[in-house]
Amino acid sequence: MAKGFVWIVGAGPGDVRLLTLKAKEALEQAEVVVYDRLLTPSILSLVRPEAELIYAGKTPGGAKVSQDVINALLIAKAREGKKVVRLKNGDPFIFGRGAEEAEALVEAGIPFEIVPGLSSVFAVPAYAGIPLTDRRFASSFAVGVGHGAEEAKPVNFRQLASAETVVALMAVGELRRVVAELLEGGKDPETPAALIEWGATPRQRTLVAPLHRLPEMAQEVGMQPPAVLVVGEVVRLRERIAWFERKPLFGKRILVTRAEEQAEALASKLEDLGAEAIRLPLIRIVPTEDDAPLNAALERALNGGYDWIVFTSTHGVRTFFERVQRHGKDARAFASVRFAVIGPATGDALRQWGIQPDLMPTRYTNEGLAEAILANDQCPMTIENDQCPMANEGRAKRFLLWRAHGAREVLAQRLREAGALVDEVYAYRTVPNELPDEYLAAVLKEPIHIVTFTSPSAVNAFFAVLGEGRARHLLATAAIACIGPVTEQAVRQRGFEPSVVSEVHTINGLVEAMVRWAQVKTR
Repeated sequence: MAKGFVWIVGAGPGDVRLLTLKAKEALEQAEVVVYDRLLTPSILSLVRPEAELIYAGKTPGGAKVSQDVINALLIAKAREGKKVVRLKNGDPFIFGRGAEEAEALVEAGIPFEIVPGLSSVFAVPAYAGIPLTDRRFASSFAVGVGHGAEEAKPVNFRQLASAETVVALMAVGELRRVVAELLEGGKDPETPAALIEWGATPRQRTLVAPLHRLPEMAQEVGMQPPAVLVVGEVVRLRERIAWFERKPLFGKRILVTRAEEQAEALASKLEDLGAEAIRLPLIRIVPTEDDAPLNAALERALNGGYDWIVFTSTHGVRTFFERVQRHGKDARAFASVRFAVIGPATGDALRQWGIQPDLMPTRYTNEGLAEAILANDQCPMTIENDQCPMANEGRAKRFLLWRAHGAREVLAQRLREAGALVDEVYAYRTVPNELPDEYLAAVLKEPIHIVTFTSPSAVNAFFAVLGEGRARHLLATAAIACIGPVTEQAVRQRGFEPSVVSEVHTINGLVEAMVRWAQVKTR
């Protein structure tokens, strides 16, 4: 049987966007992912849903998966011919057992690669606004662990006390000993110290205190692992340059329920604002089963048979012009046609094919698009009618609506009522994604603060994929954010009240509405 392959991957300290490009590529290829306890769910949401997820975490003071078992698991899965990712927090070679796992793979003859990750040694302090070195305060730093493997020799922090900056990982349980040894080694009791809990995640919390008082204060506020300890004058800089905890959506874990190919645009904006975006692809975009109406409409379009072509989604634009390309044509075939789009994202998608939209409404809805088309078109002055008939040189104007199956009929209906001839064809449909229960459990492991919906189909898929019980429990404990009134209505029909409804029906509008809501909640 063919051997598989193993990547030993450093996942970084928490923020999904601190993954390296190589780490992301490995996760996208993985058929099996063996992951640690401290991994943030947003990282697992990058894994293919059909991949096997195996938890190998070690809870402090609780159940542990032995290293021998983990080594044997990696070898066994690779011998099945699988592509395996061993996903470890931080960097696999810094205070981890990546080297032991690599040695086991060598002995078993399994090919592997090490994918380094950003270590929490420096990444977590950076997220707390604390540089480890600064020319005014420190030109050196020393690093140790408060506790490690059972058989490992404890770090003597007396020997590290002479460093201008001292960093300790895994130190919460040993905080009193670590601080005592630093003081015995010569550290001034008033040296500023910081304990950073769950760094580079929405749960980040930073306690700053004089070194001698830190253990007592940490106990008072209930600081818990994982945490990074930083001791030195550089801690004073946090007061001025702390940045992560000041972001408007900091601390929020937000569920992004868009289709996989659409999710990144929303997720990246949320992460820019300090949130942790959990990508949960509830729906898939699939082609329609009957190509005949599409081919007939495309043939008519290529031969000048339409006055207007209307797109209400980026998928509509893409599927249309992909077919145009397969016919050996391009934008030049539509020199006499006018194009209407429902909103900015659809307009941008059209521009990518070399065509500037002729019309985009100020209200990004089907109703707004219909009103804009009717108001834009010039009517013969001799027509004595409040509703202008869609006439052009004695014939009705012809529209092509290239859209999703199940789309609302309001646009086609209003155009027909005005006298237009409308060909409505369905280029694709959205269907609920089939996500394994273990995948959902891993991605939804931590509490969700906000669930976002950008379409009624996403609302319906939420209940179909998660199941009625799990879906209702999640929505009962989280705020709900909708992109506009149509999606809002779909949520209300399920018996829930949205906390956020964007007035501007775009991704940017939704994000801005969530920021305003979060600011009000924190006052």
